[in-house]
Amino acid sequence: MARYGDLFWKALLLTIAVFLLGVFLGFALERNRIGDIEKEFQRIDLQWNDAKLQTFYYQNLEPKFCDSAINENLEFADKVYDEGLKIEDYDKASFLINDLELEKRKYALLKVEFWINSIVLKQKCKADYLNLVYFFADEPDLETKAEQDAQSEILKDLKEKHGKRLMLIPLPIDVDISMINVMKNTYNISSTPTILINENIQLEGLQDFDNLDAMIDERL
Repeated sequence: MARYGDLFWKALLLTIAVFLLGVFLGFALERNRIGDIEKEFQRIDLQWNDAKLQTFYYQNLEPKFCDSAINENLEFADKVYDEGLKIEDYDKASFLINDLELEKRKYALLKVEFWINSIVLKQKCKADYLNLVYFFADEPDLETKAEQDAQSEILKDLKEKHGKRLMLIPLPIDVDISMINVMKNTYNISSTPTILINENIQLEGLQDFDNLDAMIDERL
């Protein structure tokens, strides 16, 4: 009987050791992932500073520099979009440590700066792309999350179809960033998902692919 008792305790200790080792490895992997994220966002800091200088430059732009400025902003659009996809992947994979909030705010500011640049270039250089701002909640309830997930996939498909002609700018409305609050109040954004097209067409609730695609084609 004592022999079976010893086996029980040895098995229990082994199970606890394996469990603790798994938790430790999980935290170690998560910390490595966070380290990768921090390096990624050091690049975003650099891009944000670059974007602020571009904004200043575009506001004082001479017409002869329009083609170059538009092309540079289109390249910048691709970078911003790709960074967003990376952050989505990091956010989904980050299951033990919630250490992304500051970085996500930095990225939101980068997108606001990019939106401002896109507006300025459309006004000063008559750029023929379309601005589509997608307002979403970073911490939605379950029903809203389902709608937002569906809307995000539809917008990704639209971006894939229209490429550089479509400036897709997702912005969270529930982060404490003054400039986003200004935009939210200016356009009276009170629910998500909400889509703003070229700063003058506002669509609330989940929008299907065909409807959005037709509206985009009409304006490009």
